[in-house]
Amino acid sequence: MAKVLITGGTGLVGKHLCRRLKDLGYEVSVLSRSKLKSTEFETCFWDLDSDVIDVKAINSADYIIHLAGINIGEKRWTTKRKQLIVDSRIKS
Repeated sequence: MAKVLITGGTGLVGKHLCRRLKDLGYEVSVLSRSKLKSTEFETCFWDLDSDVIDVKAINSADYIIHLAGINIGEKRWTTKRKQLIVDSRIKS
């Protein structure tokens, strides 16, 4: 079966999607800013600020699902916050 790499795989939607894809027979790995290893899925490291990413994870993936971004419900949507929301999705 195909290998799927998910950014944002530790978030609310990402966790459910990872489990569902695994149940469907996909090999799932997560691209995360945290170096903590998931016991359920392979975790590959990336740090947007330092421009560091696990290139092997990208190259070995058949599909990449991009769910990463700051929490949209965490704080009030000021002009600055709206820009942070957009940047967290576009720049990554």
